Amino acid sequence: MLDRFERDADAILQEQIQLCEIPAPTGQEQDRADYVRAQLDRLGLSVRLDEVGNVIAHDPQLRPRPIVLSAHLDTVFGPDQPVRVARPGEPNPYRSGEIVPANEYHAPGISDAAAGLAAVLAIARTVQGTETARQLLILASVGEEGLGDLRGARHFFQSELGRSARGFITIDHSDSAVVINGGIGSRRLRVIYHGPGGHSWGHFGRYSPAFALAGAIERLAELRVPRDPRTTYNVGVVSGGETVNAIPESAAMDIDLRSESPEQLGSLAEQTQEFVAAAHRREIQRRPHGALEPTIEQIGDRPAGLTPADSELVIAARAAIAEEGLSPRLRSASTDANAAIAAGVPAIALSWGGRSDNQHSLREWFDPTDRSRALRIITRTLQQLTHGKT
Repeated sequence: MLDRFERDADAILQEQIQLCEIPAPTGQEQDRADYVRAQLDRLGLSVRLDEVGNVIAHDPQLRPRPIVLSAHLDTVFGPDQPVRVARPGEPNPYRSGEIVPANEYHAPGISDAAAGLAAVLAIARTVQGTETARQLLILASVGEEGLGDLRGARHFFQSELGRSARGFITIDHSDSAVVINGGIGSRRLRVIYHGPGGHSWGHFGRYSPAFALAGAIERLAELRVPRDPRTTYNVGVVSGGETVNAIPESAAMDIDLRSESPEQLGSLAEQTQEFVAAAHRREIQRRPHGALEPTIEQIGDRPAGLTPADSELVIAARAAIAEEGLSPRLRSASTDANAAIAAGVPAIALSWGGRSDNQHSLREWFDPTDRSRALRIITRTLQQLTHGKT
């Protein structure tokens, strides 16, 4: 059965390209969901869209406490970003003046999430009609990326069906030897400084949201964070002002804070808020006229968590990886598995296979060479969990 992945390699790649070229910005996944839904319906599965747009599919005779196999529908790119997959030997529209190398396919979203969705569909076709299929629930989720904040997975695991799951596997990274069993938590904040605005010459000396914002960013940039547990911060969006000769009435930034430790994440969020307040106070000392209090809005909150290394899910995945001649390694990441772990469902993330890099950028690329190894790993993991066979 597992040799089908090699035989169907070209078809899997073509479907991945087709998926990638269906736009699916976070919050606008409908067209891609319709495609996935149609493919699963052809397998004779019971398929539906839930209230938030997730695609949910399973055998009509689904066994109790299913294993959930998932990939997310959305990409980080907005609706204005055109997507055409550049093939080997073609001029690369995403890297001016370059030719796409042999075996590589270049496009934003070609791996994350088109490769994951292509893997889910390939595995669903391969296990069709088996005992594994009768214990398998397919989930193509919305709102995994960015400000989607795991919306689809959170909604699913608030349902009775989600809470009854025996385990959750999402296909959402690139290294076939890695089992993601740790969920990195994140806190996203939108900070806005406010002021009266005015003419850059005539009202010089008024409180400037731009200078206050710059001060807060500078303080954050100097912050030292631990390597263990790994903790990071990023200012991903900066905005404000109307024209060069006007003091801005507002200046804003979106901040992404991450940590493997819930405690460290909480501490980092507190420090960030202190930096925001300190930068405000500093600007008031320089230019007090018209100062207004900054606002801080939480725009994302992904829970941290862990599926233990001795859980049946992790043991099965590690055995499947070893059977492919690889040395399994455990890692942490931020995926839909975070939502499952927070709901008390054991969860991991496995690889879509091949080689890929530059996810979340216009320079993203995918090489399908040896992709079948990862698909066999996922399928063997499912087989082990559903009827004890590898």
